[in-house]
Amino acid sequence: MRYVSFFIIGLLPFLVKAQVTPKYIFPINSGSQQYLAGTMGEIRHNHFHAGLDIKTEGKIGIPVLAIANGYVSRIGVSEGGYGHVLYLTHLDGKTSVYAHLQRFEEYLENYTLNRQYQKETYPIQLFPQKNKFYFNQGDTIGYSGNSGSSSGPHLHFEMRNAKQEFLNPFDEFSFSEIQDNIAPRIKYLAFKCLDLDARVNGAYGTLLVQPTKKNNLFSIQKSIHLSGNIGIEIYHYDNMSGAPNRNGIPEIILKVNQDTLFHQLKKSMSFAKQRDISAHIDYPYAIDKHITLNKLYKADGNKLDFYIKTNQGYLFDEIPHELEIILKDNHQNISTLQATLNNEGPYDSYFPHVTTFEIDENQLHYVSTDAASQIFLEDAFIPLQPYLSNENQYYYLWDLRSGLPDFIESGNLKIQPHFLTEIPSGIDYSFHNEDFILEVNKKSLFDTLYLQFTKEYDSLQEKLVYTFNDRTVPLRKDVIISLHDTDPQKNQYQVFKVDKKNRLYYVGSEQNTAGRFTFKTRELGTFTLDNDTINPIIKPISWDRMGLKFMIKDLKSGIKSYHATLDDHFLLMEYNAKKNILSARPKNEKKAIKGLFVLEVEDNFGNKTKISKPL
Repeated sequence: MRYVSFFIIGLLPFLVKAQVTPKYIFPINSGSQQYLAGTMGEIRHNHFHAGLDIKTEGKIGIPVLAIANGYVSRIGVSEGGYGHVLYLTHLDGKTSVYAHLQRFEEYLENYTLNRQYQKETYPIQLFPQKNKFYFNQGDTIGYSGNSGSSSGPHLHFEMRNAKQEFLNPFDEFSFSEIQDNIAPRIKYLAFKCLDLDARVNGAYGTLLVQPTKKNNLFSIQKSIHLSGNIGIEIYHYDNMSGAPNRNGIPEIILKVNQDTLFHQLKKSMSFAKQRDISAHIDYPYAIDKHITLNKLYKADGNKLDFYIKTNQGYLFDEIPHELEIILKDNHQNISTLQATLNNEGPYDSYFPHVTTFEIDENQLHYVSTDAASQIFLEDAFIPLQPYLSNENQYYYLWDLRSGLPDFIESGNLKIQPHFLTEIPSGIDYSFHNEDFILEVNKKSLFDTLYLQFTKEYDSLQEKLVYTFNDRTVPLRKDVIISLHDTDPQKNQYQVFKVDKKNRLYYVGSEQNTAGRFTFKTRELGTFTLDNDTINPIIKPISWDRMGLKFMIKDLKSGIKSYHATLDDHFLLMEYNAKKNILSARPKNEKKAIKGLFVLEVEDNFGNKTKISKPL
């Protein structure tokens, strides 16, 4: 039961001494078997998952419980992200987090609603005074929901330490509510060339192999021949008893010839290093092939610290090597992959799929139908020989650290990679030309950026498009780009991202008098300037005075703000961004809304739509 009492607060020092390490209970449906849709450290699109996703059978409104005595240290309401979220700080200094809630416990809900009205905003972050809201273990603190960026009803639950690093809840206490006797799976094993001389089955590239499974032992049936510096990568997941979801795996060990080369163990992680997931996985492969490979080596620029032992690839010679990969899930179920590499005998040749050319690490890799090629660099031609051929296809490699080619010729093929400069990681860097300015922070890059740029007129879109490398280049921090266009007809334009299907996504920009459109981005790719003159859409769903509801939408630049009044007084509107629904939240929800209602919605270009109605 919730309580706030001078008597209890006065006893807190004694309670701290009596219970330094509290025993935690499960945060929802405690005491009965539960199922998970996600685990801590699990690899997501652009971050590591920070906690447990606890399934609620598609339902909302299930009581969420305080796992131990503690006070509410933070309350959050947002349209995306965690949605309705509570942070409960406990006597041992740890904090538990409960996200995507439908609503808070009654006192907290009313407190939050009053603050939203005071600040006249729906999104809000509150930090109540210590012990203002104190809960006992097992008290209901809220109700499960689907708010924020949740893709379906569930409870997102986290444990954090005093430094606000997120912890693996399975390390904090044993959940009897979660049962699992299924060992992890390895769906793909990959061998990646890490230098110019590396080869996998005779070629440069990343060879993907699908292992076979017998009991909990995985093996590969194909002969694999490796030479040079090779990085080993895997696509893995962990099914748990009673649920089909693919969860993360906290512990992975790589051994070659019985020597441990790599050991990762996710016990705690820092939010400040979340973007380093792009160095932990094979980011270009994930973007291009939609397969997320966990590197079993530490790439340049990777600042993550959950590695017990790591490597920067393994230098394979011609003799046989014994490979072993061990995966342990949160319930100590173990799977193992064992394989012998570089066995004597034939192997299937590997011919990488290269569309004209690609940049892989520091290598320019291209394919031609001609057995002779030359690159033009610093006013001179340099002949190249193919390192591999297959019928009428010839494969070539050039180390970009030796220089950035102006163009490449091979028979009738002419490749223009459009290189401008080489930008090292770890330094502040600014590049200027007549079309743009690029400003790179010393923390923006994981590794050297070989900057490519084109400016072209798209006749179908009737727009100039500016392309910087592509999406396969990972960025840790934003870079700042200023596009130069002095056309007076574009004074009201802003920057949009262009995808492969020529769809536009609003980025936004600031314009100065010199025709510079400046924006921040954490993704390279193709951009353009465009206008938005279309007003947002407001469509009434319900004029019921006990439940006003509207659909709002903007077809191009997106919703910037919304504001409602009742007889010129602020009326809170709850925004469900996933469904584009606005719902009225009067202070007294038991009383019918009465008066002149006005709703105004504005998009990111300042276009506005207003509706009003006396109620």
